[in-house]
Amino acid sequence: MKSGKLFVTGLFVFLMMGSTVSAQLRFGLRGEVGINKPSFTKNLYSVENMNDFKVGPTIEFMLPVVDFGIEGSVLYSNKKMNVKKVSDKTTVEDISSHSIDIPVNLKYKIGLISPVKVFLAAGPYANFRLSGDDFKYADFKDNVEAKKFEAGINLGAGLEVIRRVAVGFNYRMKLTDDYSVDEPDFKDVFNQKAGFWSVTAALYF
Repeated sequence: MKSGKLFVTGLFVFLMMGSTVSAQLRFGLRGEVGINKPSFTKNLYSVENMNDFKVGPTIEFMLPVVDFGIEGSVLYSNKKMNVKKVSDKTTVEDISSHSIDIPVNLKYKIGLISPVKVFLAAGPYANFRLSGDDFKYADFKDNVEAKKFEAGINLGAGLEVIRRVAVGFNYRMKLTDDYSVDEPDFKDVFNQKAGFWSVTAALYF
């Protein structure tokens, strides 16, 4: 009789723990839009209006009670920029690149006035290029080639409201070059290491 009660009690506790843990695992949809548009000029050429848009599924797992966990996403990324000759303002190349972006962040939440929480996130990302436009200018076409892989670090912060919606800012630092460049004069133009700011939003189901 006692063993039966212990079994039922243990099963109840196990189910309660399982429901608590599963409640901390969430799936959702995440989007990200670049908000800074850096411009770089070197000798006869300039690169302007570099921007990035991302969207895709995301998953979050938070440890119960402590509000500390991990999140990961698989995002389609569309990067764009304008390349033009300084002496020729009318001829502009619109270059677009398509890739898969995979950020993995450690995440910490701080409760404010219910139902609002502040979150902090940091972690690495990897970007795998799928396709993109080719350069038409002869100088770029012969000396600049887009790389297939990019990596770096993400730092983010924002607000989570009613456990469903999270909005914030993200700062991205590249640790690799975007392009393989034969001409030293073009290296800084295409492989600038300035960080990128973006607005992020996630909707959890």
